[in-house]
Amino acid sequence: MKKALHIFKQFDVDSLTKTTEAWKGDAFDGIAFPIEVEQLMSWVAGHVDEIEGDSVAYGVFPPNSKIADAICEVAVTRKSVRSKWVKMLRVRLRPTIDDALNSSVPNDSGVGIKNALEIFVQATVGLLKFGEHQKANTIKIYGRTKQQTDFLGFLAIELQKINEGRMKASMEGKFLVVKSI
Repeated sequence: MKKALHIFKQFDVDSLTKTTEAWKGDAFDGIAFPIEVEQLMSWVAGHVDEIEGDSVAYGVFPPNSKIADAICEVAVTRKSVRSKWVKMLRVRLRPTIDDALNSSVPNDSGVGIKNALEIFVQATVGLLKFGEHQKANTIKIYGRTKQQTDFLGFLAIELQKINEGRMKASMEGKFLVVKSI
């Protein structure tokens, strides 16, 4: 198995500060709307710690970096007394990465798509590990738009490739559902 190019982990003070600075820099360079980045980073700052019944912010980081390439909104919910689900409600790519994804053209070897796919794969694998820690047997990732739902379909295919017999990935409506087996 190839070495992961990203790591899913919780923010600490240093990584939150450096990520905020980098993402705001991207916004002020015209790649994203500054107010949207400001609102997102404010939300992250208020959701760094796990609190029962509330969502928590996790980042997807390149190895040895304190700047997240993606921010994930994660929630732990109960389907029943015996069943716990972990849901990834939102994944926000760093503005420079989102820009590369959205400006991918057929002749650029799909670099933006490949990078975004790697980030989503590692976010999903990290979420699976988080789910194991939470003693959850199912994780769900929500596709807010048709484009995101289509992307999650590709992600399900990629997850089956690295599966190693540990999970089953399928689309259920707008959710990519990954169950440990």
